[in-house]
Amino acid sequence: MKNLLAAACLTVGLTSARPAHGPGEDPKAYPRSVATHATALTQALARRIHCNEGQYLAIKKLHLHYLEERRQMEFELGIANAPAAERDEQLSTAQYQYEQALNNILEPEQRLAYQQLRASFTAHRL
Repeated sequence: MKNLLAAACLTVGLTSARPAHGPGEDPKAYPRSVATHATALTQALARRIHCNEGQYLAIKKLHLHYLEERRQMEFELGIANAPAAERDEQLSTAQYQYEQALNNILEPEQRLAYQQLRASFTAHRL
């Protein structure tokens, strides 16, 4: 479970700061696999950082957007075939934007819990 959560957090770390969908947009517009994965990531993170309902929804939107953006980068923009330096630059930009968006959603103690979670995953994987 810890590895799944850590993988989810790293995956989420590559997302963008834009919301997943604006007011009035249907979340069902996302592929089912994206919606399912976003829900799983959000639930795993919520168990670790103990977020409220509003935060949960905002984080889920962030996950939806990230996963869809990642899917588009891989399949539509061909990032998988891009040179490593270019791919790393695009992914690091997306991760930075995600971190900024998540920091805006979380309370200070939740940010600390998230940072500890990321650090424990990194240390575990090394």
